[in-house]
Formats: sequence, C-alpha cells, structure tokens
Amino acid sequence: MVGRGRFRCVNIAMQLLSWNVKGLGGAGKKKEVCNLVREKKPFILCLQETKLLVIDAFVCKSIWGDGNVDYSYQPSVGASGGIVTLWDLREVEVWSSVSFDHVLAVAGRFVQSGDLFVVFNVYAPCDSSRQQALWHVLSSRLVALANQNVCVCGDFNVVRCVEERRSVSSVCNQTGSDNFNGFIINNCLVDLPLRGRTYTWY
Repeated sequence: MVGRGRFRCVNIAMQLLSWNVKGLGGAGKKKEVCNLVREKKPFILCLQETKLLVIDAFVCKSIWGDGNVDYSYQPSVGASGGIVTLWDLREVEVWSSVSFDHVLAVAGRFVQSGDLFVVFNVYAPCDSSRQQALWHVLSSRLVALANQNVCVCGDFNVVRCVEERRSVSSVCNQTGSDNFNGFIINNCLVDLPLRGRTYTWY
C-alpha cells in the first residue's frame, strides 16, 4: 500500500517486491527467491517469515545473485517470524533502519531520481487484538511522515473482505477486517491493485 492524501503517492519507476517465504533456511527456497530477483530485478525486496535468527551478507548475496546488495533484518522468535528487507545498492541509498514489533522500516532515497522514501515491511500477528495494537503503532508512525513517499507492505494476516478468503472454513474475522480497513482509510493509504489474478488468502 502506498500513501495518498497526507502522503504523496510514489511516482517512481521502481520495483518493490514483497513475499512471505515461509522459511528461508532451505537451499530450495533461497533458489526460488534468487530466481525471482533475477527475473524481476527489484530495487527493494521485502521478505516475511524467514524463520531465521541470523541473516548475514552471505545469505543476502546468494539471494541477490551478486554483491550489489545491502540489507536489514529482524530475527525470528525461535522458529517463527523473521523479516528481512534487501535493496539494490546501485538504485537505492538507505540511511536508516528501525525495527519494532512485527515491523522493519527503512528510509532512504532512490539514486536516479533523488526521491526520498520510507518502506514498512510488516509481518502482522494473527489475532485481531494484537493486530489492532499494531495498526495503532503504525498509524502514529505514518502521521509523522506526512508528505513523504511511504509504502506499507508485507503479510498482514487479515483480509479486507470475505471474498478474499478461500479456505475449508468460510468464517471471516469481521472485526479484524474492519480494523484493517479502518487503518487503511484513516491513513489515506491506497491498496494497490494486482495484475494477472485476484488476491486470495488460504
């Protein structure tokens, strides 16, 4: 999601990819991510649920396919969670990284255009009360970034409406959806449309 209204829309020719990898420890998953990077050539790559306590330069270079990469990460808690944000050093200059519960934020500029940005890489908890606490914390951060290029991406662990959910159970957490939609609307965020297929959560 990108900011609009209080936040200026990101209007930059760039690629930002976000993916819940459900574990980055195996060689097969690293190869999948590396293939995606090679195909899409992102400026910024946000990964969630790495399930890794430590991420080092060797791991990031093997994912990126070369040494033109830097990164920031939030370790997993045991075998769950974990977030990493990687960026192409030829395209992006990052000067700060902040980690707080379920979020890794990086701020910097795009080298070619000089435009400044802040990217929030989110791996939200599953229960709606903890999600609501996260939306509140994120909202306070977004208010402080008025008129800046902002992107909030990741795995939010909630759907916006029942049509987005496909599973053996048709039950949708309406409270969670209402809270998430309120977070988007109140912060003037734009839920970017997808191309090629409809978003669904299993």
